[in-house]
Amino acid sequence: MPSHRRPGGSSDCTTSPFACAAARLYLGRMTSEPTTPSTPGASPQQGASSGATPVTTRRDSLTAVALVVVVGLLMQAGSAVAVMVIDSVGVVEALWLRTALAAIILTAARPRLARLPKKGDRLLVIALTISLVSMNLCFYEAISRAAVGIVVAVEFLGPLGVAVAGSHRPLDLLWVVLAGGGVTLLARPSGSVGVTGLLFALGAAACWAAFIVLAKRTVARIEPLRATILMLIGAAVIITPIWVATGVKIVGYGRALLLGLAVALLSSALPYFLELAAIKRVRASTYSVLLSIEPAIAALMGFLILSQRLAYRDIGAILAIIAAAAGASWAATTERGLRRRPRPPDERWRAGS
Repeated sequence: MPSHRRPGGSSDCTTSPFACAAARLYLGRMTSEPTTPSTPGASPQQGASSGATPVTTRRDSLTAVALVVVVGLLMQAGSAVAVMVIDSVGVVEALWLRTALAAIILTAARPRLARLPKKGDRLLVIALTISLVSMNLCFYEAISRAAVGIVVAVEFLGPLGVAVAGSHRPLDLLWVVLAGGGVTLLARPSGSVGVTGLLFALGAAACWAAFIVLAKRTVARIEPLRATILMLIGAAVIITPIWVATGVKIVGYGRALLLGLAVALLSSALPYFLELAAIKRVRASTYSVLLSIEPAIAALMGFLILSQRLAYRDIGAILAIIAAAAGASWAATTERGLRRRPRPPDERWRAGS
């Protein structure tokens, strides 16, 4: 969206990758520009100073921080609960429950947005939907084999790759080295992550990177909430035949159904609205860094809900990847802001413009 989902990054994202969006949640996380009101001809600084007092800005920032933390807690709690669903009915069934229920909830809330997009936009929506399904399928396969905190950390390599792709800044080499060091710690022969689990986590990261690129193009043509609803409906359509082919497990699995509903609410429906509220209240660079704490939140939720304990090396690897994701996101959004910032009149005159 991986919730897993956002800035350069989502988990369930789950999957969590479904911060997974507007649902991570998904597409909401793809919004990389702060939404400061402005008037034609006014600079961003002028718009900010005339539209909000320092007290209001500070209050909005604190609210955004609280919202991002709540979103992370909800989504990663959803990821941990998803492991329980997987244990009961399997990966495909768990993914179908989460996707279909989330599609039903959001479509029921805004049924008018479920109409087909224009012909020229349909292939883009289909590609985005496929990337979402692939991301979440890899994520669910990974968390069925490894601790949630580790999988979410590895998945953040996707947004990190997008943030540093094509960059020639020497500083970005540091983020790559940090992330590579974290993965090396996790992949060591005596590590707690098996080869298959690590490969699925890396697959989720690659799909998340593709999702981010496709989502940026999609939200430029389609309103984010509508794109999210169409994407979830399409994902449910793709997963349903696979679910049927692998054997429907519904009768006698009432607990799994309730847990699946909880995952849909925690990882998709609720975080979507909260993320959009947070995006409007904080700078893109700050939001990106806040999102980077999700691997730590995932590790906490894995411990509290699933009693998943991590070795000190695993914790060090997660922290290294968090630092890399946060640093790359901050540097990328800050550089974009500097490129767009107009020079003051005297500086333009000195440059001969």
